[in-house]
Formats: sequence, C-alpha cells, structure tokens
Amino acid sequence: MDRSMAGSDSAYDDPADRQRTSREAWLVQILSSLHEGVLVFDTDGLVVEMNQAFVDLFGYTMADGPILPPYPWWPTPEEDAAAHAEIGERLRDAIRGREGTTEFEYRDRARRPVWVSCADAVILDDAGAVTAVVRSFRDFTRQAHAQSRRAAAARLSVDFATTEDLESLLSIGEQGFETLFDGGSTTQLDLDHRYLFSGRRQVTPEELGDGARTGLAGTISADATSLRPGILLVPQTSTTGCRVWVQFPRPRRILPDEMIVADLLAQAFGLAIDRLLTRQQAAERESHLQQAIQAHRHIGQAIGILVERHRLPPDAAFDRLRRASQDRNLKLRDLAARVIETGSEPENA
Repeated sequence: MDRSMAGSDSAYDDPADRQRTSREAWLVQILSSLHEGVLVFDTDGLVVEMNQAFVDLFGYTMADGPILPPYPWWPTPEEDAAAHAEIGERLRDAIRGREGTTEFEYRDRARRPVWVSCADAVILDDAGAVTAVVRSFRDFTRQAHAQSRRAAAARLSVDFATTEDLESLLSIGEQGFETLFDGGSTTQLDLDHRYLFSGRRQVTPEELGDGARTGLAGTISADATSLRPGILLVPQTSTTGCRVWVQFPRPRRILPDEMIVADLLAQAFGLAIDRLLTRQQAAERESHLQQAIQAHRHIGQAIGILVERHRLPPDAAFDRLRRASQDRNLKLRDLAARVIETGSEPENA
C-alpha cells in the first residue's frame, strides 16, 4: 500500500467521529437488548431513538418522525384532557432534569389504551446541563384490565342481586356483558319456549347471525391460546335454561382472568333470573315474561330517543335513564314509557 495515500486517509479519520459512532452503535445495542420499551428524546422533546420493545408496545417507529410533543401515543385533549395536560407537564419536568416514575394511560397506534409505568433518567453534559432524557415504559395493561374487570364484575353482581324486575335485569345484563367483554351480547332463556334478546330487544332465531347461533349452541372452553370469536356464559347452578353469548368485534384470545369473571357473572345472572321467576306462580310466568319483553322494548326505544336527541352512545344513554330511575324512585320500565309518551328528558318525564 502507498504510505502517502494511507496517511492521506488517516487525516480525514477523526478519532472523535470514530468514538461518537462507536458510542451510538453501543447505545443502539443496549436499547435493542432491553425488554421494556425505551425512548430517548432531546431537550426540545424530539425523539432521537426508540427500541423495538417500544415499537411493539405502541406501534410507532422512527420512520414516523420527526416526532415532537404532543406525541401521537398521548391521549388527545378530546380523549382525556386532564391526562393530556398531566403527561405534558411530566415531559417538561423531565426536560428540566427532574427524574421520577409515573403511571399513565397512553394509546397505541389503533388508539387502544396502554397502561404503563414510566421512569425518566436524564443525561447530563460535563457542565451538568440536561442534553437528553431516557424514558422506559413498563407495560401493565393486562393487570390494569384485570383489576378494572374484577371491579366492574363486582358492581354488576351487586346489580344482579338487587334488581327487582326481569326487564331491568335483562337490560343491566346486556350492557354489563358488552362493556366487560367488549362485544355484542345475545341472551337466551329457555322457559315454556325459547326467548332470545339482542340489541336491547327480543329477536327471532332467524334474526341472529351465524356467529351468535353457533356461539349459543357451543360449550364452555378453557382455551386461552387460540383466537376465539366470542365468549359463552352458562350458569351451572341455575334452574332456568339460560345462556349468554358475547361476540367479539374480531377474534382474540380469552385470558384466564376473563374466564373466571365470565363464570362468576354467569352464576350471578342465572341466580338472579331464578330469584325473579320463582316469585311467580307457574301460571303467571308467561304473562310476566311478555310484560318484561314489552318493557324491555320500551327501554330500548327510550334509549334510542336519547341517542338520537343528544348524539350519545347507547351505554351512556342507558346510564342516564337508569340514574334518573334511581333518583326519582321510578321503575326503569315506567320511566322509559314516560319518555316515549311525553318526549321529555328522563329527569323530568
């Protein structure tokens, strides 16, 4: 090799550049080896690095850059104004050099909630000034979902045990099952003949989709690994033939804690139905069920009025109707009939 040429090459080979490149490669290797999500941002909040665990958690990559606050994984002010403001303030604290750990509910790329614990560590220069912040994300979404589901199931079980009429029980159950398991529910009661309820009304077998028909005819499964189209609830101790099928928007795995909650709720629902039906003589059962069907239809119509009038989601409309029923000490079916007849708000009907 020509020594003069080698010398010329070395003149452009800056040791500082080599050291910087080596340091950056080392940092990338470290980040890629971590199982927790890691984000690095500068004092302007510009994201300068993220690891694969972060990409897997939220669905965003460096190719989405430049990424500046408010970051796309933050809840928007429309989704949660208080959380948006709190998360922004925590970012500013981190840039000012205040390390710490906080818990927030973020959103992934599909806008699904992701609960994480965030730990901030600052990188300082020789003068002690902040040059960057390293934030790690520990995902506890599953634990948060499980805790929230257990609390909601406990409240729903209390509602089942204290509801005094069958029509309200059907409506409370329908809303509760759909909220807990994130899907559309169909309830089947086998008395003198088979009754089906879905979408807050009585339906015929012909109106059921193939998924609901197949689900209701199925058996309970403990499979926690396969993608499944829905979850089946069957009270094992009920004397009434009762089944509930919850159809998921898309097939997914059913976690063990969901199966436990589903089983407990199925028993509570079945016992509530038994309790209400055994209050009646056998000759009155059919008449009472027809009244329940009519009242259930009225409740659905009243919910539809509130949905149309106030652009509410159905579950919010039902909650408003139910709160007014409790506040005014009126049966849910009577209040629904008043709303339909008078067109007044539930609080005034």
